[in-house]
Amino acid sequence: MRKKQSLRVLRVRKNSPAGEYDIRPGDELFSVNGQRVRDILDFQFHSTDASLHFLFRRNSIPFEVELIRSGDQDTGIEFDPMRFQCCGNHCIFCFIDQNPKGLRSTLYLKDEDYRLSFLFGNYVTLTRVDQEALDRIVAQRLTPLYVSVHTVDPNIRRKMLGLKKDDQLLEKLRYLIEHRIEVHGQVVLCPGLNDGEFLNETCETLSAFYPQFRSLSVVPVGLTKYRDRLPRIEGYNKESARMVIKQVEGYQKIFKKKTGESFVYLADEFYLLSGEKLPPEKHYGDFWQLENGVGQTRHFLSEFEQFKRALPKKLEVFRRYVIVTGVLAGPVLKRFIMPELRKIKNCEIELCVVSNRFFGESVTVSGLLTGQDILADLKKMDSEAIFLLPGNCINEDKIFLDDLSPDNISEVLGRPVRTIENFEEIFLS
Repeated sequence: MRKKQSLRVLRVRKNSPAGEYDIRPGDELFSVNGQRVRDILDFQFHSTDASLHFLFRRNSIPFEVELIRSGDQDTGIEFDPMRFQCCGNHCIFCFIDQNPKGLRSTLYLKDEDYRLSFLFGNYVTLTRVDQEALDRIVAQRLTPLYVSVHTVDPNIRRKMLGLKKDDQLLEKLRYLIEHRIEVHGQVVLCPGLNDGEFLNETCETLSAFYPQFRSLSVVPVGLTKYRDRLPRIEGYNKESARMVIKQVEGYQKIFKKKTGESFVYLADEFYLLSGEKLPPEKHYGDFWQLENGVGQTRHFLSEFEQFKRALPKKLEVFRRYVIVTGVLAGPVLKRFIMPELRKIKNCEIELCVVSNRFFGESVTVSGLLTGQDILADLKKMDSEAIFLLPGNCINEDKIFLDDLSPDNISEVLGRPVRTIENFEEIFLS
């Protein structure tokens, strides 16, 4: 029997519509206007009317509240954070399974929750989505969703995700598409598994769902040095990355001729690893999957091209800066960014490219740099500089993956350490 679900009140803001009633922290909300509420999405969906009828429970005793609000006024009720559904798959390429022991517990959590896909753009496989969930997605218009497809071949998908049976992915996608839910998909490409003809089949099958299936990204598998008990997977090198580019470009040309868009997009890593030229900005459309590493470099260069016109000719006070980056982005900064920054007079700027010794040197993106690796390389630099770190290598609590912080690095080095999202921030002051 399904457990009855509810929302637990965390706090009620004063001077809000709900603040006039005796609603207390710990009270459980079961329904709004006769509709059950399982989470904050249900609450928001069913709380659009001006007149709201709430059914609460306190100490097992139910009570009701009739609340009237004006326009889009917030009710003032805050609930406990939403508990997400965890992943039950055993993907042979899962990056979380490649974490070393001893990290903070949150780094081992695997979410597989379509609500987080809608709210934050997290990728989900849909393996745990049943018909009830599909109906809810449609009814509440939880669009767009981001789906980890990897392959449309059911046998290969079972092998890659560690499934015991076919999870009916295409049937689920077809249902969402037919009900006008926009979908963006991704393929984590693993050499010898879902590449080659399997990748062709995936692109061709999913393109039939266009334009409701809006975009498909292809990203290279990420491999750390902690794979002792995991299946062997080869990574990509310069030559194999070029082969993927050639294969996908052929498909992009065909599809672009039909629709004006590429539909399938390659992660920047393929271009940077192979040394091939990045596609122009117009290639990426609306940068559908920017957060997935697709078009980030081109987008960054385009923004810098606009910003560089506003670069100061000279600083009023002499400054030294050291810009930290990962191995993947190092050549891009060295070629396109550093020459422009070094034109500024009364300013000395160096580039520090940090290798990822923590996860292994096959991990080259700046977002996975740890504090200890950055600190080790900065210690080698005889510099009185201000150290500038990429903002994507710390979380919202300003902590690296290894629990160090920029302040920790600053204390050891005795120098200012800042994180920046773009180079404009360097000169704002």
